[in-house]
Amino acid sequence: MRIILICVIVFTNCYYLNAQYKIGASNNYPPFNYIDDNGELVGFNIDMVKAINKLYNNQIEISGTNWQTVNKMLEEDLIDGIAGAHYPGYPDNKHLYTRSVINTSHCFFYNSNFHNKITIEMLRTMKEPVVALWNNEVLVRYMLSINPSTKFVYANNYNSLIQLLDDDNTTCAIAQRIGGKYDVIQHEKEYIKTTNHRILERNMGFMLSANSVELAAMINNATEVLLSNGEYQRIYDKWLAAYDKESNQLSDYWRYIIFLSAIVITIILLLIVINRILQSRVQKKTKDLQHQLHLNSEMLEELSRQKNKAEQSDRMKSAFLANMSHEIRTPMNGILGFAELLKTQEFSEEEDLQFISIIQQSGDRMLSTINNIIDISKIESGNEEAQIRRVDISQIICDLGDFFMAETKEKGIELIIEADTNEATSNFYSDKYKLTSILTNLIKNAIKFTHEGHVKIVYALSGDNLKITVSDTGIGIAPEKQKEIFDYFVQANHSHSSGYEGSGLGLSITRGYVKLLNGEISVSSTPLKGTSFTFVLPNLKTENTKEELTVKENTAEQLEDNSNNNLNIIIAEDDEISYNFLCHILSDVSNSLKRAKNGTEVAQLVQDNPDTDVVLMDIKLPEINGFEATKRIRTFNKDVYIIAQTAYAQEKYKQEAIAAGCNDFIVKPIDKNQLKKILSNLKQLV
Repeated sequence: MRIILICVIVFTNCYYLNAQYKIGASNNYPPFNYIDDNGELVGFNIDMVKAINKLYNNQIEISGTNWQTVNKMLEEDLIDGIAGAHYPGYPDNKHLYTRSVINTSHCFFYNSNFHNKITIEMLRTMKEPVVALWNNEVLVRYMLSINPSTKFVYANNYNSLIQLLDDDNTTCAIAQRIGGKYDVIQHEKEYIKTTNHRILERNMGFMLSANSVELAAMINNATEVLLSNGEYQRIYDKWLAAYDKESNQLSDYWRYIIFLSAIVITIILLLIVINRILQSRVQKKTKDLQHQLHLNSEMLEELSRQKNKAEQSDRMKSAFLANMSHEIRTPMNGILGFAELLKTQEFSEEEDLQFISIIQQSGDRMLSTINNIIDISKIESGNEEAQIRRVDISQIICDLGDFFMAETKEKGIELIIEADTNEATSNFYSDKYKLTSILTNLIKNAIKFTHEGHVKIVYALSGDNLKITVSDTGIGIAPEKQKEIFDYFVQANHSHSSGYEGSGLGLSITRGYVKLLNGEISVSSTPLKGTSFTFVLPNLKTENTKEELTVKENTAEQLEDNSNNNLNIIIAEDDEISYNFLCHILSDVSNSLKRAKNGTEVAQLVQDNPDTDVVLMDIKLPEINGFEATKRIRTFNKDVYIIAQTAYAQEKYKQEAIAAGCNDFIVKPIDKNQLKKILSNLKQLV
């Protein structure tokens, strides 16, 4: 086989040894030009080049590759032209175009098993017809001009496009007439029919580089000769004639006409025979039918309402999933960026600790953002509650300034923080979590839409009110859009912000949190000059307000002093990373750590080791879950202390864990100090 391939290559090189010009063509555009089963480049355009070569003594070398590559080769002057190129509908000073060798067009394809015919008038009057096509803006606009309610499904090749017609939800497809018919015939889909209505008619020929004047003249002259001597007709008949025939729709419908005629005749005969019987029942039947129609009408209306509701829900869900990156990219950048630095470069111990601290802070911030997105439903339903603690306003803003400083420096803009207050900012009571989220969303938006100038944060504490303004010198917001920016999934200016990432939830969360904290927020903006967001929050200190709870850093040391490392612990965890993390944080409180990777195994381990003190039970385990494993353990061991660990934070999972027999409940990502506090209390009882 290798010897044959070498001979073919040598013969091809010898054949084109004297070639003066090089022409490229797409190798995947049947029947115009494509690779056949023998691996040869064939097709209408290929035979045209070969016929021209016969007239001009093989002066043109033809080769095939994918469409993107052949266009790049022409732009880089690696070839002199492209065969089978459609002429643009605008002036092109970069290329020369020969006379047209074929006129192409698109048409409608439809499945005759589902539709007797397809016409423009039918499509115009249909309710939400579904049309399959390539993602072509011209064709999309054409269909929308016929019926604005048209829905589209897209394909990236003729095979998948034609296959979409086998779905009875697809009304029709728009495809290149010859190419589409070729695929229909090749796949023996004789039930796929075409209309005679032609769309997007274009000329196909040779697109040459601007300096290939002689080659253009040669191809034009040769085309005239081929048209006159009948060679062009022979090539056309060989490759295109079978796929360029007008559809005889009357002949396609003859079986349906006969079938319908037979039904009509049968009905007439039956009516004649049973006319007298039917007359006596007509009135009753009519009433029954009217009642049934009324029920059907109500059912259809209800189905339509449910359909619209489901579609709206799907759109909201799709918008949410597609735009999540706006809310998590910033902390993820801190995690991945500094992790990459730690992995690829060597730093001092102080810098390593600093980077690790930044990674941890970024991880916490990303988790907080995800929780914010989940909690937006609680804000709207009124179930979200503010956790009022004493907060340090200056510290919060300085921390955010440090976090965003690198991003502003990278963009070449200035981050300015001004404190317009003489009062102590540490005696303010609010929800730190929500206040940080409000500022984070506003600062992120300001940086994102500012390309030069600055982002300024000004805060002032006066009496019982905190006023913070985040302003920028960015692209601004049009006046008519300023009322919409706080709505879900709405960005301020589609014409300006379409190139920016963002979920559209940030400002919705901001407004919800400001209202929850009894505050107000406003926006003022001038397009191309900048935007300013100002919010005012009251001091929510009351007699019953709690001080901010802080986690003691010496929790681990206290635990070590309480008793010896005498806890026997079984870790039920199928995830390697989570298991390794638990091993590290539990190594100083236990000298016996055993692992189970599924629910069955953990139950057996507890039974085989009755001296087990603690079981860390992952809820989502293979074979049987953590709830079922706990119930099984409680049948033979009532004393072992079982701590449920799960990524599900909802209260119902905690209640289910307690009901199954767990003693405690901890949410992933696991807080080391929280876990050790639980074990510390337990060790005092051991």
